[in-house]
Amino acid sequence: MTSAARTIGKRLHAAGIRYVMGHPGGEVVDLIDGFREEGLDFVLTKHETAGAFMADAIGSYTGIPGVAVGTLGPGATNLVTGVAHAHLDRSPMLAITGQLPVDRYEICTHQKLELGAIFAPITKWHARVTAENAGVVTDRALRVAVRHRPGPVFLEIPSDVPRQTAKDGMAADPAIAAVARFGAEAGAPAAQLLRASARPVLLAGMDAMTDAAATAIRRLAETWSIPVMVSPKAKGVFREDHPLFLGTIEMLGTGKLFEYIDGCDLVVMAGFEPVEFDRDWTAPAPIIHIGPLPNDDLYYHAQAELVGPVALGVDALLEAAGAPAPPRPLDDVARFRREFREFVAPTRDGMTAQAVLAQLRDALPEDAIVTCDVGFNKAVTGQCWPAYRPKTFFMSNGLSSMGYGLPAALGLQLVNPDRRVACVIGDGGFSMLLGEVETAVRRSLPVLIVVLADEALSQIKVGQERKGLPATGTTFGALDYVALARAFGASGREVASPAECAEAFAWAATTGKPTIVAAHVDPKGYVL
Repeated sequence: MTSAARTIGKRLHAAGIRYVMGHPGGEVVDLIDGFREEGLDFVLTKHETAGAFMADAIGSYTGIPGVAVGTLGPGATNLVTGVAHAHLDRSPMLAITGQLPVDRYEICTHQKLELGAIFAPITKWHARVTAENAGVVTDRALRVAVRHRPGPVFLEIPSDVPRQTAKDGMAADPAIAAVARFGAEAGAPAAQLLRASARPVLLAGMDAMTDAAATAIRRLAETWSIPVMVSPKAKGVFREDHPLFLGTIEMLGTGKLFEYIDGCDLVVMAGFEPVEFDRDWTAPAPIIHIGPLPNDDLYYHAQAELVGPVALGVDALLEAAGAPAPPRPLDDVARFRREFREFVAPTRDGMTAQAVLAQLRDALPEDAIVTCDVGFNKAVTGQCWPAYRPKTFFMSNGLSSMGYGLPAALGLQLVNPDRRVACVIGDGGFSMLLGEVETAVRRSLPVLIVVLADEALSQIKVGQERKGLPATGTTFGALDYVALARAFGASGREVASPAECAEAFAWAATTGKPTIVAAHVDPKGYVL
């Protein structure tokens, strides 16, 4: 005889889940204890939103759903932002909350909310768990969360259910093993477009974020001399020091990237998702769509489609197209690459965020994992942080939620204890969830937290200035970051020059604990 809580925990553990993040309430303590009995490690966060961001990052990195838990009422509503982020950034995740006990639900009003209705628009599926359905609902939730497009699932559990005896049942395999196979002629229409093009460009998106897809894309790009751009969620799928790499779309200086696309006569969309675009698609060139789903969104119109895993689709195109003769010249690609790099890293009187990132890149190994937050720090990090491997860079893009960077870094450090993990975050976003520094200290997560400090919500402030408006509600006071770090039991430094950054980043690697490096930057570096 097994309780519902242990039944759910057993299913989660069998799926490869080892951590559950969140903030408890009385209505979920029995559930959490059942998880403990099944070998799941509950990670206490200071706020439910942080728990959801941690779960999202783990799900995005591993492909196995991350799990976030909150209580009923405000515990559930505090999860909403993190769940909405997972929804728009296509991360497999389970959001679990408590609810009023079954026999009180219809007569009680205190903390009573229709949680299914709240989560329905931002999840792939939602269900209320009972002792009778606990096993099968959990199995279905795991399958739905990972099925393409991946995303969050919400489970609502009345507080009297976890201790009840669950109905026995055999656990289902949560894995989805469907793999497309392309016939010999599948790539022919796309190959015809490629052979007819003189100036193609390849855009790699989040659905290409696998080692196999990265290998296939590099082979196609090098064989046909095709320059490559990536989405922010696909940074690392193509080495950014490669001579064919141009830049990251929708980040700092993206207007010049779109101008380049407008001059191309073919666009190969490899794993690009419409949610990754922040503007309408207007480029006139024909498009080859390669992705796990058909181009039913019609955000752009494709003249040829290869539907299936991105790696197989790219391989099918390359097989059908062969190799060009003679090879294409790369002089214009090299010139654009050089000029674009100079454009997005301007010289300013003070230390720029771009200079901080250059020192950070020198200090970290190629396989280091970096997260960033939202605001100008997102725009500059998304463009100016060179990523070299898949799944080494993470940001909130679809929802673009401030506060994401720090908890995401903690989640990624949790499942990568032997790798360097750093977070680049503005001082506004850092202040939103800075309590999670204590979580990092308590869990011995030696994350490097790089705060780009300018005492303002600079992206919004610049927008006000461009409209001729006064800076209202966009500036705030400075923090003593060294004292703040010390108060949490972390290490801290404040820096104001690239040389000081280099020294602080080298020192951070020796502390063995979470380290805050507050870099005082000139916000003029954000404005091109």
